[in-house]
Amino acid sequence: MSVRLALLTCVFLSAAAVADERPGMRQMSRPGGLLSPPTQRDLVDARATLKERFREPLSHADTSTGALQAAAILLEAATSEVDPALKWLMLDEARELGISTGQAVIVNRAVTAASAFYEFDALAIELRSLGDIPLRALDPTRATRLAEAAETMASRADADSRPDVAAAARRLAVNAWQRSGNLDAARRVQQQVH
Repeated sequence: MSVRLALLTCVFLSAAAVADERPGMRQMSRPGGLLSPPTQRDLVDARATLKERFREPLSHADTSTGALQAAAILLEAATSEVDPALKWLMLDEARELGISTGQAVIVNRAVTAASAFYEFDALAIELRSLGDIPLRALDPTRATRLAEAAETMASRADADSRPDVAAAARRLAVNAWQRSGNLDAARRVQQQVH
């Protein structure tokens, strides 16, 4: 029996040594792989990097055309950025530029891109951002794009069982359709508001 026990011990020890040499599975940090948005403390260094790296395009963001170009550059650069805090800040700055220029499409692209990497309430952020666009300053084309974006967001909120967000998005769409001069579309959406 002792020979058999010694043989089993040798087999067990050699199997353990081989197992140590094999690559092991590593646990993912979070289910789904989404990150938490960075804290304000995390963003301190990222702000300095953003200002340094994008000094040129951001210096022209005081005009509508310059802001659109800066937003496009930030959205493009964010796709390949590896620093999570800097990526968040780039997308957030693009979202802000979309608000200031009245470009609902940019707001949507920034929030959608951020929601692919970070865990946050994207519908609430997008609704608030679209609501921050100064409606009175919009021409009919930009008002139409805002109305379309709000309607799309209302449909997504319906799919996510968020009736409060859907209703708020539809109210925004009604106002944007009215601003664009499309009263038929405004009436159509108004009938969907609960």
